[in-house]
Amino acid sequence: MKRALSITLFLFFWSIANAQVRPEAYIGMLPPVPGNVCSEDNSQGKDEFVAKLDEISEMLQNELDRRSENNDADSEANKQKMMDQAVKQTGISPELIQQLMALEQQSEEATGDEKEAYEAQKRAITDQMLQQSKNISMGELDNLKETDSAGQRAWATGYATESQAEVAADPQKYKDQNAKEMQKYNLQKKYKQLKDSLDAQQNKYMKKFAEVDKDENGVKLLAQIDSARSKIYELYTEASKRETSPDQDQLAELKSEMVKAKKSYCALLTPKYIDALANYKSFSLSSLSALNRLDELSNQVYEAQNGVKLNTEPGGFGLAQVSAYLRQLRGAYKYNLYGMEDLMIGYNK
Repeated sequence: MKRALSITLFLFFWSIANAQVRPEAYIGMLPPVPGNVCSEDNSQGKDEFVAKLDEISEMLQNELDRRSENNDADSEANKQKMMDQAVKQTGISPELIQQLMALEQQSEEATGDEKEAYEAQKRAITDQMLQQSKNISMGELDNLKETDSAGQRAWATGYATESQAEVAADPQKYKDQNAKEMQKYNLQKKYKQLKDSLDAQQNKYMKKFAEVDKDENGVKLLAQIDSARSKIYELYTEASKRETSPDQDQLAELKSEMVKAKKSYCALLTPKYIDALANYKSFSLSSLSALNRLDELSNQVYEAQNGVKLNTEPGGFGLAQVSAYLRQLRGAYKYNLYGMEDLMIGYNK
């Protein structure tokens, strides 16, 4: 209880001082891997270890949820700005878009002549929008549908020539547009390169954990444990049919065989897992600066794409990495299979 209280108070004062809880705070609060993981009598230590992880995991999830809610609210607040920016990029006047949206709503319940009138109005507005954004009329598009491939190629050549003339008439405008597109492309490229690099390292550590699970000798020991367990079950089943107790000497031998295999299994794999955990923790700590940079790039890409800046708190990707490490830390006891079944073998009421 005192330990739990100290964690809560630490994070409370940390949040006041820093405006948000950063990844470093959570990593500092995580308990170390106990030194007696493979002990048979470790239920209390394991329970305390898991309880600490549960507490920190809940705090971490609350922080992630809080940030997610703030981001959603920020996105919602900026939705109109994003729409206005998107419209501005198309070159279409906002008034035309509003008129088209209004007509769409008005025409939903319309039928017959009224419906046709609305469709005609919408076509007229769409024609204006196309001319504003692409300098193409609805009539031209209709004619293209009836034109053969040679005529379509001729039209495309003419349209391209016209577009080149527009660029020549106002080269600075298109130079600025190209510069913005290049800036957007470079930001996206930097973001992808950094994320791909971090993902590759993350996958490398996940592969190490998977290799421990698939250890050949560990698989053999698991088979021995399962075999002993099956034989014990058979002894109890046969004794139940005879309405007698199972042979205690056989049970003791099988129990000894199973417990020995469990101890060997834990002793073999736990050190390998703890070594992988230590390396993964080092990676998680060392990657925080790169993850902070990923946060920055993510915000910059969003702003470049949408024309709106999000007030995203730093440390989001770092918190996700701490959460990933915490999930692996939970597995510290996973290879200690000693439990209630071992205590109950040979127990007679």
